[in-house]
Amino acid sequence: MPEEGTRQRNLLATRRRIAETALDLFHRQGYAETTIDQIAGAAKVGRRTIFRHFATKEAILLDHLAIRREVTLRRLRDRPSAEPLLVSLHTVFRDLAERGYDRRLLAQIRAVLTTEPRLARDELSVGGFLFEKKLVEALRDRDGETRSYLEVHAVVFMAASWFMTATHLYLIEARSSLLECYDEVVAVCARELAGSPLAEGPP
Repeated sequence: MPEEGTRQRNLLATRRRIAETALDLFHRQGYAETTIDQIAGAAKVGRRTIFRHFATKEAILLDHLAIRREVTLRRLRDRPSAEPLLVSLHTVFRDLAERGYDRRLLAQIRAVLTTEPRLARDELSVGGFLFEKKLVEALRDRDGETRSYLEVHAVVFMAASWFMTATHLYLIEARSSLLECYDEVVAVCARELAGSPLAEGPP
């Protein structure tokens, strides 16, 4: 329905405005020093609107990453059920790399996390764990999927590490393309595995 589509776009626009406004405040005056009321005032919304979109201030900080993860999960659930797990994961992670992140927003997030090491340790590690858990659940929910939790989790962890490594290089080395970083990482891992005795399985 057109009205429902418009409403959803408006909600997403409001969510994005709140998150970007908050990031700017966090970056300029400090994460701890920025209050929910300040964010609401700068974004021209009420406190209730903020909490309708975000449960915590930490969630606002990392929303740009969360949105990309949500899109990746939706795309993974849409992949053909008969498709090999690694092919599905590689496809959605490569799509995520191609779409990329907003470098300006990532730089602001990174600057805040540098001054708030607890957030970097707690929020990112927990967020990454929950994301991997949802990836595993999405793949185990496939019709006729009979692989064990260990098998699915091992494949998810391997594919996710490709993307995380590419993202790290993209940010730390200021590479121009996240997609190129991802393709390089996957190619290196594939070559190493193909030339390793590990490819033949356990003795």
